[in-house]
Amino acid sequence: MTSALNVSAAPDAQKQGRIDALRGRYEALRAEGQAPGKFEAAINAAPRIAREIPATLVQTSATVPAGWYWYGRVSRGSCLRLDNLQGSPGVACLIWNAVDPTERFYASDTIKVQWTARIGRGRVLLSDMGRVLAGIVEDNCERHDVLLGVGMPRADDGSSPLMSRNATENLGIVTSKLGLEMRDMHPPVTFFAPVRCDEQHFAWDSSVSLSGTYLDLHAEMDLLVGLSNVPHPMAPMSATAQPVKVEVWRPEKPGLSKFCGEATVEAERAYARTQSYLAELDADGNGG
Repeated sequence: MTSALNVSAAPDAQKQGRIDALRGRYEALRAEGQAPGKFEAAINAAPRIAREIPATLVQTSATVPAGWYWYGRVSRGSCLRLDNLQGSPGVACLIWNAVDPTERFYASDTIKVQWTARIGRGRVLLSDMGRVLAGIVEDNCERHDVLLGVGMPRADDGSSPLMSRNATENLGIVTSKLGLEMRDMHPPVTFFAPVRCDEQHFAWDSSVSLSGTYLDLHAEMDLLVGLSNVPHPMAPMSATAQPVKVEVWRPEKPGLSKFCGEATVEAERAYARTQSYLAELDADGNGG
């Protein structure tokens, strides 16, 4: 009887040993990924991008009114500038691979792979295929939400019904106008949304000033992008949407997002996957 017990216990011990080894590997990777100051040191040397973009580099420019939406295509190597001069409290954003829109922004991997929900300059926006859709090459706000999505409509304040749509309705419209279906919608990243969280609560950080903030996304593949300029669901009721300027522009030199791919081991692997995918597209004549 004793011998039989020892034999049956051996596989359990081996299984537990493997679990312990994997857990140890996970903890080591997390410690490296969250090492204080390591990421910041890696990106501090990268040149900053000024607010004013030379007119010769701008391909498309538009102003998104409060409560409205924007959609468009951003070609590989171009940048999408969101200029929140007046401090609109949240701009929700959907992103798809323009060649294959079944690949889209995936908040879970964006957080998990980079060991943080604090998405800002030097970080990347990952797809559900583990590839880089865009690198954040400039950002003077660095307070964005990738967890909470969009909320219910606000109370009707008597304004035009067209100006009282919620973000879900706006994003549904841009999805349709891009030739996609409702099933192609996905949880967005909401820029300019200073949501803080702890183990139990989410809260809007009203101490953060959003006026004068802007960011640049560098497209690592051809993208379809949809925006909704409606306040984040956790924004104070006193915080109203303001016009946001959108520009698609082309950098003078390639390699603008190189520092994003070199900042962490995880980002380096994601960029390698992306480059391999793009090489296959280019070989098939489907590249941007």
